[in-house]
Amino acid sequence: MFQLIQCRRLTPLAALCAALGAHAADLPVYNADPVIITASRVPSLQSTIPGSVTVITADDIAQSSASTVQGVLSSVAGIHFFSTSGSADGTIDLRGFGMTGSSNTLILVDGVKQNTNDLSSPKLAFLPLAAIARIEIVRGSGSVQYGGGTTGGVINIITRGPFEAADTVEATATVGSNNLRQLDLALHKATDSVGLDAYAQSMSTDHQRDNNAERRDNVGVNAAWQHEGGSINAYVRAGNQHLGLAGSRKIDPAKGIDEYASNPDGTSTPRDYSDVKNRSGGVQLKQDIGTGTLYAELALRGKQTESYYNSSWGDYFDKRDLREKSAALRYQLPFGNGQQVVAGIDWLGSDMDVDQGAVAVPSMKTGQRHTAVFAEASLQPFGDTRITVGARHAWLKDDVTDLSGYGTSSQTDQGLNAWQLGVRQPLGAGFAAYAKVGRSYRLANADELVYTSNPLKPQTSNDKEIGLAWDGKDASAQLAYYRYDLDNEIYYSPLANFGYGANVNLDPTRREGIELSGRYAVNASVTISGNLSWQRATFRDGTVSGIALAGNQVPMVPEWLANAAVAWQVREGSQLAFNLQYVGEQRLDNDQANQFGTKQSSYALFGAKYTQRLSKNWDAALTVDNLFDKKYASYGIRAGSTGTTGAYSLYPAEGRSFMASLTAHF
Repeated sequence: MFQLIQCRRLTPLAALCAALGAHAADLPVYNADPVIITASRVPSLQSTIPGSVTVITADDIAQSSASTVQGVLSSVAGIHFFSTSGSADGTIDLRGFGMTGSSNTLILVDGVKQNTNDLSSPKLAFLPLAAIARIEIVRGSGSVQYGGGTTGGVINIITRGPFEAADTVEATATVGSNNLRQLDLALHKATDSVGLDAYAQSMSTDHQRDNNAERRDNVGVNAAWQHEGGSINAYVRAGNQHLGLAGSRKIDPAKGIDEYASNPDGTSTPRDYSDVKNRSGGVQLKQDIGTGTLYAELALRGKQTESYYNSSWGDYFDKRDLREKSAALRYQLPFGNGQQVVAGIDWLGSDMDVDQGAVAVPSMKTGQRHTAVFAEASLQPFGDTRITVGARHAWLKDDVTDLSGYGTSSQTDQGLNAWQLGVRQPLGAGFAAYAKVGRSYRLANADELVYTSNPLKPQTSNDKEIGLAWDGKDASAQLAYYRYDLDNEIYYSPLANFGYGANVNLDPTRREGIELSGRYAVNASVTISGNLSWQRATFRDGTVSGIALAGNQVPMVPEWLANAAVAWQVREGSQLAFNLQYVGEQRLDNDQANQFGTKQSSYALFGAKYTQRLSKNWDAALTVDNLFDKKYASYGIRAGSTGTTGAYSLYPAEGRSFMASLTAHF
């Protein structure tokens, strides 16, 4: 588990892992007020932010049982992670968007967008955990700061800077179940003005299922120069991944077929695979000018993917080549009593070529040219009341050229606005309250624009949220309620186009939920923590193919999510942690009609980790995931779109697994 600092305190999953791998004297200070970058895109105290924010530090990650970024995020309040591939990559859904979670949750690495202009989920497995300094999670709309696709929230993965660690060389060797072999190397070296940070990772595993072997190799270098009043930072990263695609297990009661029960580790796709190559680089500049600070960024990114599928229809390739450039300029002007104004301009240029078919012929070209200006002010006009107000205007041009003859070409050229108003009020005795309202938006991506029967309108959302936080000496708690009323939500509906399916603008929908989190330090050695999320995604109105949708649940959104954890410092240098994760029942994908009699079952996963300091330079850890070997699937889909019975498919997740690691520090 991780030390999640939320609204000036440790959140449930947090305090717990803070104890992991720490001495009694190293236990966290609960009333710390960390600096957050993601919320306003400049350094700001977390206590000034009118919203729910979680920070996961490098120490938290090192003390956790996670081996990937997705593993770190899956235990955070309000996040549901599911995968069809069997690997760490999959959909990260913040606050209940289901299958469109990746299109409504913005994923950044050092402020650079990782979501691409298609329906694929961001690939994060290429980024080793050893390279991460912290992860900032800002729940709720970030459209003012970042633009479209942020109604659920923003997750910013910030890599380790050359000046953020003492000079050291670290090496970690890991072995585990399913033939897991992993080696992580990290180097940190800095003088007063020049710093260098580098990492490398190589990982291979067979996973549990047939044709699900995975290999990842990643490297990265970050160099920085700091001078009086400013700094320049440059980085390059590269990562390769090969993954066998095991596919689903079919259940058809009418034919007596149940592959999920009879052979969950088997595969019907023994030749399918996916290859991904990521390349990125960039320069970031910070410079004091006058009484404020100027921030400038330039980033380049390339991603090449090749997927192969074999079925009764024959061979099918899907190859994609993404080239992306982005630039940003913003100025932070602070003034009396911690107030500030931030204004900036963003530019994005993205092109992607898609080749598909039995011989992968050109099928689609896409282009994005987005320019936006934004401004946000954080004011304290009277007493301790903090008011944040901001707005954004974007000029958006998207071109989609269909080369296959089966889709449609389209061009969009339009302007969109986003705004937000928030208030944060300390109440005394450790209590603080906040409230915010705003408007967010998202545009259809290239896949959605091509495979549709009617032109798609922009998706918009009216966002509301209130919250209450309390910080005590040895305990803390937070309660938040949110509601998003969406119009023209962009979604794939199997009921549209006379039952053949198409990407459509839905009739009005709603996302709402309650998040409760807390922690309690029993004593200097034991900390307990937990969180509980209730979320509900519904159709507010509408009829499709003669089926009324009003009141129906959106598929792949569990109504309940929960996490609980205990951290125990057994003795000096020895730590033991336990965690429990619960994911509630949910509608299968393709069941917008809410007619299917079978739902995807709830599941609870129990994990444990023991860490031991062997000497000044050596540490060891033993981790077990899914301790009770729970049989479950994080994703399932029904074969049809209407009716109470029929065939469906589940994607089995891994059972119990063990992992042992040895780390050397020099």
